Amino acid sequence: MIQWWQILLLTLYSAYQICDELTIVSSAGSPVFAGFITGLVMGDLKTGLFIGASLQLTVLGVGTFGGASRIDATSGAVLATAFSVAQGIKPEIAISTIAVPVAALLTYADILGRMSTTAFAHRIDAAIERFDYKGIERNYLLGAVPWALSCPSSLLRACLWWFFRRNCCFDCHNIQLP
Repeated sequence: MIQWWQILLLTLYSAYQICDELTIVSSAGSPVFAGFITGLVMGDLKTGLFIGASLQLTVLGVGTFGGASRIDATSGAVLATAFSVAQGIKPEIAISTIAVPVAALLTYADILGRMSTTAFAHRIDAAIERFDYKGIERNYLLGAVPWALSCPSSLLRACLWWFFRRNCCFDCHNIQLP
């Protein structure tokens, strides 16, 4: 069972990793690192690294780099690892039923995050014309908020945790792979 402090740590990591990916790029936003951190928090490093490495290979195979949006494999790794460990789901099943669909769907959240930051860019431009240095700094920092929220895995994780804690109505333990 997943605990509240694990959700809090994973939520903070999710918000940090998207901002890190866009600014200092310390590789904290890579799926294998996300799997490592999530496995560490959840207490099963092997599962975290397995899921993270599998999604890292997916990004390398189908990822687009540069100005284009790519699949959000990092959020997929966090969610799949957390639920695989918490619910006892096999990692292979968690990758195919949680990680890949979540990574594909959250591509749209990336687009919304990019689109919402343009409002702050325009406010920064206006502050530059007024020589308002505090306004520049404030709007630059506020521009990070949509990016942190564009990784909605934290909200999704909290909702799914609440659902599974209340009424886990299916058996993921007995799913057989072909």
